[in-house]
Amino acid sequence: MRARSIAAAPDTISNLTRRFLPVAIFFAIAFAIDMLSGQRYSSVWGSAAIVGSVVHLLPAARPTLTALGGYVAIWVGFNLVRAIGDDAGLAIAGYGTVSRLEGSLFGGALPSEWLETWFFDPAQAQVHDVVLSLVHGSFFIVPFLVAILVWWRIRELFHPYAMATTVTFALGLVGFVLLPTAPPWMSSPGVVTRVTRHVLVETAGISTGSGQNAVVASAFRFEPNHLAAMPSIHVSVIVIVFLLLKRIGPMPGVIGAIYALLMTLGVVYLGEHFVLDAISGWAIALTSWTSACRWLAEDKHDRTMLGHPSASSRGPRWRQRLPKVRP
Repeated sequence: MRARSIAAAPDTISNLTRRFLPVAIFFAIAFAIDMLSGQRYSSVWGSAAIVGSVVHLLPAARPTLTALGGYVAIWVGFNLVRAIGDDAGLAIAGYGTVSRLEGSLFGGALPSEWLETWFFDPAQAQVHDVVLSLVHGSFFIVPFLVAILVWWRIRELFHPYAMATTVTFALGLVGFVLLPTAPPWMSSPGVVTRVTRHVLVETAGISTGSGQNAVVASAFRFEPNHLAAMPSIHVSVIVIVFLLLKRIGPMPGVIGAIYALLMTLGVVYLGEHFVLDAISGWAIALTSWTSACRWLAEDKHDRTMLGHPSASSRGPRWRQRLPKVRP
């Protein structure tokens, strides 16, 4: 018995090595990249190493972790590139171009200025200030919850959703590089108030920025690039959520439409975006969703013609009992 245990020891050590050596390599690579990049994005590289380790150690969870991890990676990559978009040196116009154009289209005053003149009270936060600020902040949570729910319940829509988000981010980055744009609160300080900052500071007592002048004081510390207003990614991502919900059914579509319209109104009223930013956000979302659905439909057709249906089209038996998604 003892001899058998001794003989099995090398196999055990070998199995443990094969299992945990990649984990050590993941963290070593993350550490090396972090040091080479001046420890600017330590949390990003550490998170990547953790995700890679979990995917390696839990084979049964690999499809889910790979899909959802990939979706998160799309966001991380977008924000990393967004942070340096205005430093690319490829701008075709100045930071105030959109502000001047919108002012000329609306009789010399910005729509954000109109809305705040009618509905904003600097003395106290109103209910609609808080509601629209919450809608604006939901951008950082809702798309991820939707990704999880779609992967769990209607997996065939996950890939169009992820691909449309990727295309939207790519088009958005082109806009940030070619047309870096200061948002209304930054281009018209003293005229347009950043209502989200007002709600946080005046209502919740949360410090958001530093500095004495109006522009610096209205900035959020976590924002990597203040000149990324055109197009509005806040609007475009929520429009993709709306298009996804519309694909699921009439009632989810109505809820998604209300959400997208509230986000569109909110970013203008809150001083975060121009109307032109919001319109461009709708345009790239519609383009991205249509393109993603078309590409994936063509790919599925090609696979079917070759006799190789995709795994998502086969799916587990429990999902076959769900109601069919409207085309």
